[in-house]
Amino acid sequence: MGEPGLITVDHSHLFPGVVVRADRMADEFDVVFSDGVRTEAGILRDDNGVAALDVVGYATAAGTMLPGRIWPITSMEDVGSAVDIKLGPYLR
Repeated sequence: MGEPGLITVDHSHLFPGVVVRADRMADEFDVVFSDGVRTEAGILRDDNGVAALDVVGYATAAGTMLPGRIWPITSMEDVGSAVDIKLGPYLR
C-alpha cells in the first residue's frame, strides 16, 4: 500500500455540503483541519461503487470532541493534480 494522501479542510470540522481538497486520490488520507488538528480517513466503497469518507474521531483545537463518522461522497472534481471532494450528511 502506498503513502496516504493529504486532505485539507478549510474549517475546524466537517459538515454536510463541505468541500475538502485531497492532494490526490488514495485509499487512506491524513486529514488536516484549519485549526491545525489532524486525524485520519479512508475511502469506503460499497458493491455499487458508491464511495464514502470514513473519518476517525478527533478533538478540535477548542476541545470539542467529534466522533468518528462516515460521510458519503456526493461529488469529486479534479482541480489540477488535486481533487475536490464534496460530502453529504453523515451516515453514522
